[in-house]
Amino acid sequence: MAVRKKAAAPKTEAAPKTAGGKCPLPYTGNTDATPKGTATPQAEKFAQIMNDRWGFSNLGIYAYRPMRGSDRLSVHATGRAVDLGYKSSNQHRITEICDWLADNYLTLGIEEVHQYTFEGSKWGRGFRCCRDGKPGWKTWTETENGGPGGYWIHVELAPTITANQLVQAWKAIEQKPAK
Repeated sequence: MAVRKKAAAPKTEAAPKTAGGKCPLPYTGNTDATPKGTATPQAEKFAQIMNDRWGFSNLGIYAYRPMRGSDRLSVHATGRAVDLGYKSSNQHRITEICDWLADNYLTLGIEEVHQYTFEGSKWGRGFRCCRDGKPGWKTWTETENGGPGGYWIHVELAPTITANQLVQAWKAIEQKPAK
């Protein structure tokens, strides 16, 4: 994949500090980004599981580029961020699935989930494993959002989980919502 040329190199960000040690899974962000990377095995496995389980399509994993509207490097540059597409017909179901992913973030090694189309906000919402010292959702606004609405979700995986651990974790948890 060609490296995008810019006047200045995109910035990586330091992993946020936990507030009082309350975050059992700290957010890593793009600290392990590399211009010569590829999709990680755990991201490829996650995309496959999401397709097999709920019919999501893999829209892309690795891309060495800045985030939209920013000079900070996208987590896609780590090979751990997955964009997954879906049909627009069942938005309520997508919300249930995103909630399920967030509820199981520790077991599955999920650091972040973006739901670009969300019933509660035309701007979408985002889950982070360590938001203000604890895990949680943030409903986006016109000025603070993850990008324009669309029929896909974005999931960032922790660098500490392997593809095999992800498969075992998936099997170990009760898989709701059911197909």
